[in-house]
Amino acid sequence: MLYHGLSIMLAPVLILQGLKVRRTTPRLAEPEGERVGQTGPNPTLKLLILGDSAAAGVGVTNQSEALLGQILEQLSPKVDVNYALFAKTGATTSSTLQALNEPVECSHPILGQTHFDVIVTSLGVNDITSSVSCGKWVQQQQQFFELISQRYQPKLILVTALPPLGLFPALPNPLRWSLGKRANQFNRRLQQLIFKLNQQGNRTSQFSMITLPLDNPQPELSMLEFMRQVMASDGFHPGAPIYNAWASLVVEQIVDGGVVPTFV
Repeated sequence: MLYHGLSIMLAPVLILQGLKVRRTTPRLAEPEGERVGQTGPNPTLKLLILGDSAAAGVGVTNQSEALLGQILEQLSPKVDVNYALFAKTGATTSSTLQALNEPVECSHPILGQTHFDVIVTSLGVNDITSSVSCGKWVQQQQQFFELISQRYQPKLILVTALPPLGLFPALPNPLRWSLGKRANQFNRRLQQLIFKLNQQGNRTSQFSMITLPLDNPQPELSMLEFMRQVMASDGFHPGAPIYNAWASLVVEQIVDGGVVPTFV
């Protein structure tokens, strides 16, 4: 493929740009706020968010503005939620699998749980920027999905697609172009994996892929300028508008999927 050939030719430039981005991009802290708890006195939905810095909410200052807080706010008129967030900056699919496979005491407030109704995953950006191959990553994703499906028996697993790295303001070209192409490749393979998993009749969990719509409401702006407005100050993590839109898609899937019987 043309992309692979050009990436090989550009490898020295891409490596140098990658090192510079790691050195110069501001390191934002994970937001403050509760990661385990419940809303209301009688929760009827158990929600788990698993993943990387985006899942953790990096890019905003408090969990109320992040993915978890926005999901809870949008679900609040409909249902009380028992929630847990297990996410860490720099997490890859491999490191998350390793954490889940370590011995866990039953008293662990998150991993010690035996059931969640809905699991939202966000993993892949740190895999994309590493040397892991697409094939190996898909294999790790399948192992990850099978583990959380068997351990927690969720009704719904919402898999967040890789973001459009080809539009990340923090990345210079040709690195931005290369990572964008790589992200598209990973997403295609991820979609194929989800389709395959849903075809297996013995599964109790339904998988669904969430892809953020990036409609630019300001045609006078380029997409890159638009992304600068909705992303965090580092040009690499989501800003509050993206977390809000992401949460809306999650809530829509939960409601439409009839996960909680009280939804009408």
